[in-house]
Amino acid sequence: MKRTTLALCLALAPWASQAGDIEEAIAAGQAAYQQGKLSQAASQLAYAATLIQQQQGEQLSKLFPPPLAGWTADEPEHDNASMSLLGGGVHSERLYYKGDDISLTLRILKDSPLMQALAGMLASPQMAAMAGYKLKKINGANTMLQTQDDMNLTLVQGSVMVQIECDGCEEADLVAYAGKLDLTAMEQL
Repeated sequence: MKRTTLALCLALAPWASQAGDIEEAIAAGQAAYQQGKLSQAASQLAYAATLIQQQQGEQLSKLFPPPLAGWTADEPEHDNASMSLLGGGVHSERLYYKGDDISLTLRILKDSPLMQALAGMLASPQMAAMAGYKLKKINGANTMLQTQDDMNLTLVQGSVMVQIECDGCEEADLVAYAGKLDLTAMEQL
């Protein structure tokens, strides 16, 4: 019993530590704001937001579907620093392989300003068609599918955008991976 409790405490320690860091940064930001130190307040609150996005990235990484039958996959990776160049948001991706010749990259973006532009394209079938996409519904989400040149699939639902690109795979592979996504869980993070 003691070992189980100790193991559980050790497993939760990094999260609890990060939660404490977030709360401290928010409190420091609030105190600085109340003292009129606006730059310091903004810096502390931005730090807290970054820590929260790191937590989101870690949680998002757990929502990738397992490899389909006959496929293997790398561990998911998340990188929020690169998203700051694109206006912010959370980014995570996972690479899947089928043999040596077929690969698929699944990217999840959350809370990114890029989604607003793509949402407009999804809302307008004419714009999507002019860009070479065909529209398809997968799990209730509007999806843009491009099968010419580089095969890819993009879907946007709420605050989540998923991009799936593949090299050497079939349209059915893109659709199968998209169908395995838990978009509701992604939106709730």
